[in-house]
Amino acid sequence: MDIKKQAPLASLRDRLTQYMEERSMRKTPERYEILRVAGLASGIFTIDELMNLMKEQGEFQVSRATIFNTMELFVDAGIVIKHPLATAAHYEMRTDCNPKAYVICRQCNTITKVSTSTARLALVNLHVRYFGIEDKLLYMHGLCRKCQAKNRQEARKKNLNKQDKNNNGKRKS
Repeated sequence: MDIKKQAPLASLRDRLTQYMEERSMRKTPERYEILRVAGLASGIFTIDELMNLMKEQGEFQVSRATIFNTMELFVDAGIVIKHPLATAAHYEMRTDCNPKAYVICRQCNTITKVSTSTARLALVNLHVRYFGIEDKLLYMHGLCRKCQAKNRQEARKKNLNKQDKNNNGKRKS
């Protein structure tokens, strides 16, 4: 693991330990191992992706239920962001407090993090009266480049088929 990932992960580990101690929760090796492996994930991940990563990179295996319950614990402890998306639950390690923006394809459900300064600027300056904002997240839904191209190709095929039918239906004199 590179040094850039170690520092935030150590901080998250400390926050998890403090959270569990304050609530008299057991500090199990499984919880820390899930945290370590989740820290290896790049960006947003699902429970299934984390399960696969646990099989590949984990010191020991844990059940899907354990991973799910542990991720909920991490969300409650404030060390993981749970993205409220329509498909499956998606998670992301909370390694910084910078605003985040995402584009979500409504056709293939691909989620891409946007790092444009315009989106960041809009979120940095966002304040809501009488409300303490903890996470500044922006979700934009639309079509990704691949789905746009696929839709254009399908529309062209439809038009060609329609033209062929029209041409075949006409009588030649």
